[in-house]
Amino acid sequence: MSAKVSIIIPVYKTEATLPRCIDSALAQTYSNIEIVLVDDGSPDRAGEIADQYAAKHPNIVVVHKKNGGLAEARKSGIAAASGEFFVPLDSDDTIPENAVELLYNHCAEDDLDMCYGAYMRVVGDKRTIEPHHFTGVVSGDEFLKKNLELGFLCGSHNCICRTSTWTDDVFPPADKRFPSEDVLINVKLSKNLRRVGIFNDYVYDYYFYENSLSVGGAFFTLALWSDFFDEVRRFLHEQRRESEALEHLVRIMEIDRLAFYIKNYDKQHPWYKKVMSYSTRTYPRKTRVLHALLHCPPLLRWCIKMNRKRKSL
Repeated sequence: MSAKVSIIIPVYKTEATLPRCIDSALAQTYSNIEIVLVDDGSPDRAGEIADQYAAKHPNIVVVHKKNGGLAEARKSGIAAASGEFFVPLDSDDTIPENAVELLYNHCAEDDLDMCYGAYMRVVGDKRTIEPHHFTGVVSGDEFLKKNLELGFLCGSHNCICRTSTWTDDVFPPADKRFPSEDVLINVKLSKNLRRVGIFNDYVYDYYFYENSLSVGGAFFTLALWSDFFDEVRRFLHEQRRESEALEHLVRIMEIDRLAFYIKNYDKQHPWYKKVMSYSTRTYPRKTRVLHALLHCPPLLRWCIKMNRKRKSL
């Protein structure tokens, strides 16, 4: 018999989209599943909707907890899950009916601890598949490098994971909030992974909203990004994985985040000064250009706006 797979769905302020999300999980062609709904202290009716579904479906488990953020909700869901593998699913997104089957089959065939597929980006009526630029099977060390490389930042969705690899220490400290928590988790998770598969099977529907946390800028401050990179470097130091090559990748990511994710610059902030002091002669051309444009934020914003407009045509 195939292994049990838990679909873990953190729930917070999504009463309007939660039924659509749960229905997509229930419709899976892979039969040996359980669905873990984590009510993260949601102030709307989302927790009540979760209980209503659980009353009708014996393979649904509901966890009610005090609000602690997405990472803590996912951590609680993993603790409650009984599956050998789990699939993370955000409560405002959906998965196609064969998603779990496709992802699990890759794990079984290639002996993987983690496997990614492609996702569908949904913006209103527009639907676009977002494929990976790299496919294949990599080691945990290679996965770490890929997550630090620009253009290959795997988030904590459109994937399946071996549950035992998600030890408590892969989660960010509970008393802190970080931007790009998914990337930070994957960086830490890399130490527990033997083999990771990256494929372009369509397995996830990501609904893009202008006011969502990932794009709304709630955490996009110099101080929080500085904390993020401190945490990355602390992990590399503790794991004795510090190297010139990885530091090179971290610095490229710093320049990218400073250019694209910060709206208001405090040029006296220590992290800003540190990033602007980097010598970028050996960096990719895009990084060198961004670093130069950071000296003139209005010009940088105009260039980014024009580039996005060009891509949308």
